[in-house]
Amino acid sequence: MQLQEQLVADMKSAMKSGQKDRLAVIRMLLSDVKNIDLLPGKPTAESVVAAYRKKLQKSSEEYEKLGRPDEVTKLKAEMAIVDEYLPTKASAEQTTALVEAFLASHPFAASQVGQAIGAFMKAHGQSVDAAIASQLIRQKL
Repeated sequence: MQLQEQLVADMKSAMKSGQKDRLAVIRMLLSDVKNIDLLPGKPTAESVVAAYRKKLQKSSEEYEKLGRPDEVTKLKAEMAIVDEYLPTKASAEQTTALVEAFLASHPFAASQVGQAIGAFMKAHGQSVDAAIASQLIRQKL
């Protein structure tokens, strides 16, 4: 559990330096990672952290609609902390290159867009943004 060890170390350093907001986020992530065994489907630690990030994003969007900029700012700060524990995604240019190389080596018809997206995501998974990859594949086919 490399991520769990990193979270514990970061929690200790946040406690020592008195970063209360950072400490609260790290404790939440650590709790979620420790409870993986209780979740259905046995997700990975990275997917649990990504799910927490997604919850924060949705909350931020809701507070933005309600006109609560102070809450949005707080949630964006929390998302920045969570992003430190997520693998970095490929940029749009890198994703374009990956899609072009994938489609060159795997001939798909225009009617097989869903299969192409599924195969691409299976091959490249967490390293690319699914929305960008899906849009690029739809444009190319």
